[in-house]
Formats: sequence, C-alpha cells, structure tokens
Amino acid sequence: MLPTRILRIARPQILRLRHPPPTLFSLSRPRLPSTVRHSSSGVPSGSAPPTVTSDSQTARSNANEPRLSLTFTCTAANCNTRSTHQFTKRSYEKGIVLIECPGCKKRHLIADNLGWFKDSTEDGKLRNVEDLLRARGESIRRGRLNPDGSIEVN
Repeated sequence: MLPTRILRIARPQILRLRHPPPTLFSLSRPRLPSTVRHSSSGVPSGSAPPTVTSDSQTARSNANEPRLSLTFTCTAANCNTRSTHQFTKRSYEKGIVLIECPGCKKRHLIADNLGWFKDSTEDGKLRNVEDLLRARGESIRRGRLNPDGSIEVN
C-alpha cells in the first residue's frame, strides 16, 4: 500500500515539472521561427510594412552581388593582428562597413556613406577607409582578382 500512496503524492509534482508556468518574458514577446529574417529598407516604420525574407532567398540574392576583400593590420595598442575581411561592394559604396578585429575585438570603421560617424570622418567629408588614409598621407594599394584566381595589384 505504501508504494501506491507515494506514487499518488509524487505524480502531481512530476506533471508540474513537465509543464512549467509561462514566464513574463515569454508572454510579452512572441518567438519568431529561426527561418524568418526582417530587413529594413530605410523607410520609416509607419509608412511601409516590414520586409520578411527567408535565409535561402537572402543567400541567393547575396551570391550574385559583387564582394570586396580587405586585408589590414590592426593599429590598436598592443594588437598588430593582420586579418582579411569580405563585404559587399554596395555596402562599401552606399552604406556603412564596420569590421571587428579578431585579435582585440575592436571595431574599425571602413566606410560611412550615411554620415553616422561624423566625428571620425571630419563631418562626413571622408567617406571610406581610402579617404581616411589619404588624409593621413598613408598609401593604399588596390588589387583585382583575375578569373584564374591570381591577384593583380595596381
């Protein structure tokens, strides 16, 4: 008789553990599926509905977009890490590009065509890393990737 009584007492506790009560966080914020990605077009939120694309659509559209590659040595104190990063040509020419150094984890401004970092770009006059380096008197080398995979440096 004792084992049945223990089971009756223990059973409600087991059921409670299987279905914990919802927390305030889960009630206030709905979860989105992992395949949904929200994109912004720069249009104010009240005038247009948000664009929703899947990861496969984004991958297809980004695969055809021209990409740039940048290799640099971090000049932060005691870092000197050399790294290579890739980004789209469109973001470099029309948007903002920030790159995180893998050594010191600091972010470096590569391009600011939107004028968000006016203190770093002399009130928006210097738009990308090439302009910033020219203003400091440093040299810049551009290269082109040939179809055979070789890099031609100008």
